[in-house]
Amino acid sequence: MSGGVDSSVTAHLLKSKGLNVQAIFMRNWDTRDEHGECPSEADWRDVQKVCQRLDIKCHQINLVKEYWTNVFATALDEYSLGRTPNPDILCNQQIKFGVLMSEINKRLGSAEWFATGHYARTKRHGNQTELYKGVDDKKDQSYYLARVGSHKLKNAVFPLGSLIKNKDVRRIAKDVGLHNSEKEESMGICFVGERRRFDRFLAGYLPQTPGDIVSRDGHKLGTHQGLFSKTIGQSAGIPGWQQKWYIYNKDIATNRMFAIQD
Repeated sequence: MSGGVDSSVTAHLLKSKGLNVQAIFMRNWDTRDEHGECPSEADWRDVQKVCQRLDIKCHQINLVKEYWTNVFATALDEYSLGRTPNPDILCNQQIKFGVLMSEINKRLGSAEWFATGHYARTKRHGNQTELYKGVDDKKDQSYYLARVGSHKLKNAVFPLGSLIKNKDVRRIAKDVGLHNSEKEESMGICFVGERRRFDRFLAGYLPQTPGDIVSRDGHKLGTHQGLFSKTIGQSAGIPGWQQKWYIYNKDIATNRMFAIQD
Protein backbone atom coordinates (compact mmCIF):
# COMPACT_ATOMS: atom_id res chain seq x y z
CA MET A 1 0.00 0.00 0.00
CA SER A 2 1.19 3.46 -0.87
CA GLY A 3 -1.19 5.57 1.19
CA GLY A 4 -3.23 6.54 -1.86
CA VAL A 5 -6.85 5.78 -2.62
CA ASP A 6 -6.11 3.04 -5.18
CA SER A 7 -4.19 0.65 -2.93
CA SER A 8 -6.55 1.47 -0.05
CA VAL A 9 -9.62 0.43 -2.04
CA THR A 10 -7.73 -2.63 -3.24
CA ALA A 11 -7.22 -3.69 0.37
CA HIS A 12 -10.89 -3.08 1.16
CA LEU A 13 -12.14 -5.10 -1.83
CA LEU A 14 -10.03 -8.08 -0.82
CA LYS A 15 -10.96 -7.82 2.85
CA SER A 16 -14.67 -7.65 1.93
CA LYS A 17 -14.30 -11.05 0.26
CA GLY A 18 -13.28 -12.55 3.56
CA LEU A 19 -9.61 -12.90 2.67
CA ASN A 20 -6.77 -12.61 5.16
CA VAL A 21 -5.22 -9.32 4.02
CA GLN A 22 -2.02 -7.74 5.27
CA ALA A 23 -0.66 -4.44 3.98
CA ILE A 24 2.93 -3.75 2.99
CA PHE A 25 4.35 -0.25 2.72
CA MET A 26 7.72 -0.20 1.01
CA ARG A 27 10.07 2.70 1.63
CA ASN A 28 12.17 3.20 -1.49
CA TRP A 29 13.70 6.61 -0.92
CA ASP A 30 15.15 8.03 2.25
CA THR A 31 13.87 11.59 2.41
CA ARG A 32 16.24 12.36 5.28
CA ASP A 33 19.07 12.35 2.75
CA GLU A 34 17.36 14.74 0.32
CA HIS A 35 15.90 18.22 0.30
CA GLY A 36 13.11 17.23 -2.11
CA GLU A 37 9.47 16.51 -1.44
CA CYS A 38 8.90 12.75 -1.35
CA PRO A 39 6.33 12.52 1.46
CA SER A 40 6.97 8.94 2.54
CA GLU A 41 6.36 9.69 6.21
CA ALA A 42 2.93 11.17 5.47
CA ASP A 43 2.13 8.26 3.16
CA TRP A 44 3.05 5.77 5.88
CA ARG A 45 0.71 7.54 8.29
CA ASP A 46 -2.06 7.31 5.69
CA VAL A 47 -1.42 3.58 5.30
CA GLN A 48 -1.63 3.06 9.06
CA LYS A 49 -4.85 5.07 9.29
CA VAL A 50 -6.50 3.13 6.44
CA CYS A 51 -5.41 -0.21 7.90
CA GLN A 52 -6.84 0.76 11.26
CA ARG A 53 -10.13 1.59 9.55
CA LEU A 54 -10.14 -1.70 7.64
CA ASP A 55 -8.86 -3.67 10.64
CA ILE A 56 -5.89 -5.23 8.88
CA LYS A 57 -2.24 -5.48 9.84
CA CYS A 58 0.32 -3.27 8.13
CA HIS A 59 4.08 -3.60 7.83
CA GLN A 60 6.81 -1.28 6.58
CA ILE A 61 9.75 -2.72 4.64
CA ASN A 62 12.80 -0.57 3.95
CA LEU A 63 14.13 -1.15 0.43
CA VAL A 64 16.11 2.07 0.05
CA LYS A 65 19.39 0.28 -0.62
CA GLU A 66 17.83 -2.12 -3.14
CA TYR A 67 16.01 0.69 -4.91
CA TRP A 68 19.18 2.74 -5.22
CA THR A 69 21.14 -0.20 -6.64
CA ASN A 70 18.54 -1.73 -8.94
CA VAL A 71 16.55 1.31 -10.07
CA PHE A 72 18.14 4.67 -9.40
CA ALA A 73 21.74 3.78 -10.34
CA THR A 74 20.52 2.03 -13.48
CA ALA A 75 18.41 5.05 -14.41
CA LEU A 76 21.39 7.37 -13.91
CA ASP A 77 23.48 5.23 -16.26
CA GLU A 78 20.80 5.56 -18.91
CA TYR A 79 20.44 9.32 -18.45
CA SER A 80 24.21 9.75 -18.71
CA LEU A 81 24.00 8.16 -22.17
CA GLY A 82 21.34 10.60 -23.27
CA ARG A 83 18.53 8.07 -23.03
CA THR A 84 15.28 8.34 -21.08
CA PRO A 85 14.56 5.31 -18.86
CA ASN A 86 11.31 4.75 -17.01
CA PRO A 87 12.07 4.25 -13.30
CA ASP A 88 8.53 3.03 -12.61
CA ILE A 89 8.96 0.11 -15.01
CA LEU A 90 12.29 -0.75 -13.38
CA CYS A 91 10.75 -0.48 -9.93
CA ASN A 92 7.90 -2.86 -10.72
CA GLN A 93 10.25 -5.39 -12.30
CA GLN A 94 13.16 -5.23 -9.87
CA ILE A 95 11.63 -4.08 -6.60
CA LYS A 96 7.87 -4.53 -6.22
CA PHE A 97 7.64 -7.87 -8.05
CA GLY A 98 11.20 -8.81 -7.22
CA VAL A 99 12.92 -7.92 -3.96
CA LEU A 100 9.70 -7.02 -2.15
CA MET A 101 8.03 -10.35 -2.88
CA SER A 102 11.11 -12.15 -1.60
CA GLU A 103 11.18 -10.03 1.56
CA ILE A 104 7.50 -10.69 2.21
CA ASN A 105 8.01 -14.45 2.00
CA LYS A 106 11.08 -14.19 4.21
CA ARG A 107 9.55 -12.00 6.93
CA LEU A 108 5.85 -12.85 6.90
CA GLY A 109 5.74 -16.30 5.39
CA SER A 110 4.67 -17.37 1.96
CA ALA A 111 1.72 -15.35 0.64
CA GLU A 112 -0.73 -17.06 -1.70
CA TRP A 113 -1.54 -13.87 -3.59
CA PHE A 114 0.17 -10.52 -4.13
CA ALA A 115 -2.21 -7.62 -4.80
CA THR A 116 -1.51 -4.08 -5.94
CA GLY A 117 -3.60 -1.06 -6.89
CA HIS A 118 -2.54 -1.08 -10.54
CA TYR A 119 -5.19 -0.56 -13.19
CA ALA A 120 -4.39 -3.70 -15.15
CA ARG A 121 -5.76 -7.22 -15.67
CA THR A 122 -4.36 -10.71 -16.13
CA LYS A 123 -5.67 -13.80 -17.86
CA ARG A 124 -4.46 -17.36 -17.57
CA HIS A 125 -3.73 -19.28 -20.77
CA GLY A 126 -2.36 -22.72 -20.06
CA ASN A 127 0.83 -22.26 -18.05
CA GLN A 128 1.16 -18.61 -19.02
CA THR A 129 -0.30 -15.55 -17.31
CA GLU A 130 -0.88 -12.74 -19.78
CA LEU A 131 -1.09 -9.05 -18.96
CA TYR A 132 -3.97 -6.92 -20.27
CA LYS A 133 -4.93 -3.27 -20.14
CA GLY A 134 -7.17 -1.98 -17.40
CA VAL A 135 -10.76 -1.09 -18.30
CA ASP A 136 -10.18 2.57 -17.42
CA ASP A 137 -8.37 3.92 -20.49
CA LYS A 138 -7.34 7.07 -18.62
CA LYS A 139 -5.71 5.06 -15.82
CA ASP A 140 -4.43 1.94 -17.58
CA GLN A 141 -1.06 1.00 -16.03
CA SER A 142 -0.27 -2.22 -17.90
CA TYR A 143 2.64 -0.41 -19.58
CA TYR A 144 4.39 -0.05 -16.23
CA LEU A 145 4.05 -3.79 -15.61
CA ALA A 146 5.23 -4.83 -19.07
CA ARG A 147 8.59 -6.17 -17.86
CA VAL A 148 7.19 -8.25 -15.00
CA GLY A 149 7.52 -11.90 -15.96
CA SER A 150 4.59 -14.29 -16.34
CA HIS A 151 5.91 -16.39 -13.43
CA LYS A 152 5.51 -13.35 -11.16
CA LEU A 153 2.13 -12.31 -12.55
CA LYS A 154 0.59 -15.73 -11.93
CA ASN A 155 0.18 -14.90 -8.23
CA ALA A 156 -0.70 -11.23 -8.80
CA VAL A 157 -4.14 -9.77 -8.26
CA PHE A 158 -5.31 -6.41 -9.64
CA PRO A 159 -8.79 -5.75 -8.19
CA LEU A 160 -9.01 -2.31 -9.82
CA GLY A 161 -8.41 -3.61 -13.34
CA SER A 162 -12.13 -3.71 -14.14
CA LEU A 163 -13.03 -0.45 -12.36
CA ILE A 164 -13.11 3.21 -13.35
CA LYS A 165 -11.12 5.48 -11.04
CA ASN A 166 -13.35 8.56 -10.83
CA LYS A 167 -16.62 6.66 -11.15
CA ASP A 168 -16.01 3.57 -9.01
CA VAL A 169 -12.88 3.72 -6.89
CA ARG A 170 -13.37 7.09 -5.21
CA ARG A 171 -17.04 6.26 -4.59
CA ILE A 172 -16.10 3.00 -2.88
CA ALA A 173 -13.53 4.83 -0.76
CA LYS A 174 -16.17 7.35 0.34
CA ASP A 175 -18.74 4.65 1.07
CA VAL A 176 -16.23 2.80 3.26
CA GLY A 177 -15.29 6.02 5.04
CA LEU A 178 -11.64 6.11 4.03
CA HIS A 179 -10.05 9.44 4.93
CA ASN A 180 -8.00 9.52 1.72
CA SER A 181 -10.93 9.14 -0.69
CA GLU A 182 -10.13 12.53 -2.25
CA LYS A 183 -6.36 12.37 -1.92
CA GLU A 184 -4.66 13.74 -5.00
CA GLU A 185 -2.68 11.39 -7.19
CA SER A 186 1.08 11.50 -7.00
CA MET A 187 2.28 12.39 -10.50
CA GLY A 188 5.99 12.76 -9.81
CA ILE A 189 8.78 10.22 -9.57
CA CYS A 190 9.35 9.41 -5.89
CA PHE A 191 13.00 10.39 -5.78
CA VAL A 192 12.32 13.71 -7.52
CA GLY A 193 9.05 14.84 -6.01
CA GLU A 194 6.49 17.01 -7.77
CA ARG A 195 7.89 20.49 -7.18
CA ARG A 196 11.40 20.16 -8.54
CA ARG A 197 12.49 20.40 -12.15
CA PHE A 198 13.77 17.02 -13.23
CA ASP A 199 16.82 18.35 -15.09
CA ARG A 200 17.95 20.26 -12.00
CA PHE A 201 17.51 17.17 -9.87
CA LEU A 202 19.64 15.06 -12.22
CA ALA A 203 22.30 17.78 -12.30
CA GLY A 204 22.99 16.91 -8.67
CA TYR A 205 24.05 13.40 -9.69
CA LEU A 206 25.40 13.73 -13.22
CA PRO A 207 28.17 16.03 -14.52
CA GLN A 208 26.87 18.95 -16.55
CA THR A 209 28.50 19.01 -19.97
CA PRO A 210 27.02 21.90 -21.97
CA GLY A 211 26.71 21.44 -25.71
CA ASP A 212 24.96 22.80 -28.77
CA ILE A 213 21.37 22.42 -29.89
CA VAL A 214 21.39 22.46 -33.68
CA SER A 215 18.89 22.26 -36.53
CA ARG A 216 18.73 19.40 -39.02
CA ASP A 217 21.23 21.22 -41.29
CA GLY A 218 23.66 21.85 -38.42
CA HIS A 219 22.76 25.51 -37.68
CA LYS A 220 23.29 26.33 -34.01
CA LEU A 221 20.05 27.26 -32.29
CA GLY A 222 21.07 27.31 -28.64
CA THR A 223 22.80 25.32 -25.91
CA HIS A 224 21.92 22.58 -23.43
CA GLN A 225 23.37 21.75 -20.00
CA GLY A 226 23.87 18.05 -20.66
CA LEU A 227 22.30 15.36 -22.83
CA PHE A 228 20.28 14.25 -19.81
CA SER A 229 18.62 17.67 -19.49
CA LYS A 230 16.12 17.13 -22.31
CA THR A 231 14.44 14.07 -23.76
CA ILE A 232 13.30 13.22 -27.27
CA GLY A 233 10.08 15.05 -28.08
CA GLN A 234 10.61 17.72 -25.43
CA SER A 235 10.58 21.41 -26.24
CA ALA A 236 14.11 22.64 -26.92
CA GLY A 237 13.38 25.82 -25.00
CA ILE A 238 14.85 28.11 -27.66
CA PRO A 239 13.58 31.72 -27.33
CA GLY A 240 12.92 34.15 -30.15
CA TRP A 241 10.94 31.88 -32.47
CA GLN A 242 7.21 31.99 -33.18
CA GLN A 243 7.19 28.26 -33.88
CA LYS A 244 8.58 25.95 -31.21
CA TRP A 245 11.59 23.69 -31.68
CA TYR A 246 11.53 20.12 -30.35
CA ILE A 247 14.38 17.71 -29.65
CA TYR A 248 14.33 14.79 -32.06
CA ASN A 249 17.79 13.27 -31.74
CA LYS A 250 21.00 13.30 -29.69
CA ASP A 251 24.63 12.62 -30.62
CA ILE A 252 26.72 11.41 -27.70
CA ALA A 253 30.01 11.65 -29.65
CA THR A 254 29.60 15.38 -30.36
CA ASN A 255 27.44 16.16 -27.31
CA ARG A 256 24.84 17.77 -29.54
CA MET A 257 21.06 17.77 -29.54
CA PHE A 258 19.12 18.07 -32.77
CA ALA A 259 15.90 20.04 -32.94
CA ILE A 260 13.11 20.37 -35.47
CA GLN A 261 10.06 22.59 -35.72
CA ASP A 262 6.61 21.07 -35.52
